[in-house]
Amino acid sequence: MNTTDEITEWLARNGRKALDLETAKQLAAESPQLWYVASYGAKGYLVGKMTMQKFSQRHILVDETGQVVLFPTVEGAVAFLRTELKVSNPHVFNY
Repeated sequence: MNTTDEITEWLARNGRKALDLETAKQLAAESPQLWYVASYGAKGYLVGKMTMQKFSQRHILVDETGQVVLFPTVEGAVAFLRTELKVSNPHVFNY
């Protein structure tokens, strides 16, 4: 049984280990569906790409040091997805 997911496989095929900005732009151009915004507690909001197999830290946008990129508001994260990644309709998790 294959335990990897489609995003991890995509990253490996493209020689990447994390979803940094450059990689996210490339992935979003190829697959603009299933991007989301989610709360990261009191620290802010993160953006990521959903997969049906499993959750992985590799599915969350990180900076060049590997730290999660956080936005102070949901609106800021959605605007980032729309302008930088050209994702027109990201899902926003409200919990």
